[in-house]
Amino acid sequence: MTSQHSSAGSSGPSSPFASRWWQASGLFLAVLLVAAVVVILTTGQNESSNDAAPGDGASPSPSASSGTGSDGDCPDLAGSQTMPRTAPPADWQLVRSAAVPVSKEAGPAKVEGDVARCYAHSPTGALVAAAQIGTRYLVAEDWQTVMKEQTYGDGKDLLLEKREAFEKEQPSVAPVPGELGQIAGFQYVTYTEQTAVLQVVTRFGSGVLQTSTLTLRWHGGDWQLEIPAVSPPQRTVDDLSGYVPWGGV
Repeated sequence: MTSQHSSAGSSGPSSPFASRWWQASGLFLAVLLVAAVVVILTTGQNESSNDAAPGDGASPSPSASSGTGSDGDCPDLAGSQTMPRTAPPADWQLVRSAAVPVSKEAGPAKVEGDVARCYAHSPTGALVAAAQIGTRYLVAEDWQTVMKEQTYGDGKDLLLEKREAFEKEQPSVAPVPGELGQIAGFQYVTYTEQTAVLQVVTRFGSGVLQTSTLTLRWHGGDWQLEIPAVSPPQRTVDDLSGYVPWGGV
């Protein structure tokens, strides 16, 4: 979900939180591509399209690989089971200059270092978790803990291994304000009590709007974000038609 490593012929960023500061990860991403494993940090294909319709609506099955979840120590944030199609959470906080949503009703109820956890078992809880985890595992200083505890999927172990190896040789560079894309809108593809699939639109400083499909599962009393072996194609769109507008700070 982060990189300016674009496919041939693409004129825009290749993922939602792309920025200059992440260009150093290009070598790392290339390793994954050569290994034929395309994770959220990369783009399988970057299609320009005015049709923002999400896939066929089928919910992927959760992978067997898992993190630790909340281990049952989260407060009860039952939340409304109504999807927030017109009024998403309005409060935001900054994580290394990236705006992420917070909600008393939806979570996160606990923030421990770079790990923000304990989300409501609800559509809004899944939405906030997608934005929080999807940002933190990419830009947080302690991204390893975020990944290990809050993600799952067939691409998780390889991404951890390759990124840790890369950062031993290339120190991480913190983003500066204005470099990261910011969340601009969202829509639900499917939602059940066990699996949520969402599309999130990110706006870059250039004005480009790009969508990413994120899958979460309810596991161990909290939401976890999938890191697939093959990432769904991302699209650029002209506007937020069909999406719920949702702007950060």
